[in-house]
Amino acid sequence: MLLIAEAGDYSPSTKWSLRLAFFLAIYVVCASAISPQSFLHLTLVYAQKFAAGIPILFVAGVCSAALIYGRGEPTRYAVDLVRARWRGCLMVLLFFFASLTAFSTYKMAIPSVVPFYADNWLADLDEWLHGTAPWELTHKLDGNIWSIVVFNSYEVIWFFQWFGTMLFVSLWSDKIGRVRYLWAAALTLSILGTVLALALASVGPIYYHQFVGEDRFNGLNAAIDGLDYSHMVREPAAYLLTAYQSGRPDLGGGISAMPSMHVAFATLNAYLLSSLNLWLGVLGWMFAALIMYGSVYTGWHYAVDGYVSIIVVSVIWWATGRQPAQIETQFAIRQPIEG
Repeated sequence: MLLIAEAGDYSPSTKWSLRLAFFLAIYVVCASAISPQSFLHLTLVYAQKFAAGIPILFVAGVCSAALIYGRGEPTRYAVDLVRARWRGCLMVLLFFFASLTAFSTYKMAIPSVVPFYADNWLADLDEWLHGTAPWELTHKLDGNIWSIVVFNSYEVIWFFQWFGTMLFVSLWSDKIGRVRYLWAAALTLSILGTVLALALASVGPIYYHQFVGEDRFNGLNAAIDGLDYSHMVREPAAYLLTAYQSGRPDLGGGISAMPSMHVAFATLNAYLLSSLNLWLGVLGWMFAALIMYGSVYTGWHYAVDGYVSIIVVSVIWWATGRQPAQIETQFAIRQPIEG
């Protein structure tokens, strides 16, 4: 008996990749239509950064993989890996570049669509849930050495993990795993970073005084300013505020607190690492917890910003793990089997 798949059938991973490309195309086109000048300027800015940074990460990633998996022939492994995966890697990085540019365009357009309105009740909700302002709880562990760990994790290491994970996925041989993560990342950007950010427009504790006009977070500001490395928070905060006030579409511009994209992608990456290896998962969740803590410690976010991100990303990860895997199983049954 011979079961033959229908001619012209695509594999499930290919079908879901095409659907993802269509989804991202809509996301990007809408962003370019909303603010053409900002989108074009950001495209040029991000293109320069990608051209400088991605090759370094790519070489580092390939060399690391060669040293880990190449056994006695790491050079041959690296060459074979690049030959086999460079096209797929390029496509994934192009999608990432386009979606990141679109995300930044949407983010900078938020106050022109919905004024920042949610900070008062988000701060009230924070205090109601915790019995006090959450920043007070985080700063009970204050100290210059601890602040270096938190600031570097939040302001530096997080970006390497985000870009590094995307690069790893672009070279990953697991097609279903790759398309699942990319779908989850795209939905995280669009649902949390665009839709919810617009619906719950807020600036966070770090800008509360400038936008709300009250001194509710004076204690937090004093705690941060009392640290030797407070410039790691103050300088990027001043940069974003200046960009907002000038209306310039600068790199990383836009102000938005709820929900926290730092926590969102740290959580998403923790789920990915957990699917690969138990100990990688432990490290991933430890880092996600540190980013959640740091989002409040630095004043960038209310605690509820992170809680919402964790909940929504968990739902996204669960949802993206169901349909492709089920269809892949059905597809495998339909492949030619001799009997």
